[in-house]
Amino acid sequence: MRRVKTWIASAVLGLTVLTAAPSTANAKPKIEWSKIDVPAGDSSARITKFLKQALDQAVRKANFGKKAKSVTLSARVVELKTETRGDVVQMSCTMMGRVVGSASAKSRISFGGSPSTRDELEKQVLTTVANGLVARLAQIARATESK
Repeated sequence: MRRVKTWIASAVLGLTVLTAAPSTANAKPKIEWSKIDVPAGDSSARITKFLKQALDQAVRKANFGKKAKSVTLSARVVELKTETRGDVVQMSCTMMGRVVGSASAKSRISFGGSPSTRDELEKQVLTTVANGLVARLAQIARATESK
């Protein structure tokens, strides 16, 4: 009988610990994109769609701090250039971003690859630039919330 009481008591204690809410909530601010600009061109709609996905994925990974309820960001592709030299495709991208009401950031990267993997290279370049830009914007947002 004593073992049953001990087992029930430990089960209740274990369930209480598992279902109890943490004392400090890990509240994340709501991140909104006011605008995402891509230079006009043949594939600008496709690039805009992929860039929105890449930026949203980068926002989920970034730490924007806990004090702000919402953060509004904007992003603009300044340059997206592709050069083919022989059997190598060189792709470079420059993006500018801004925390609305605060400072701006710039991210630039250049990758090279095979012409047969041009679409994969474009996605890799845009994803990397988006991750770098969002990381810097998150750092700016944290710095401005502490002031």
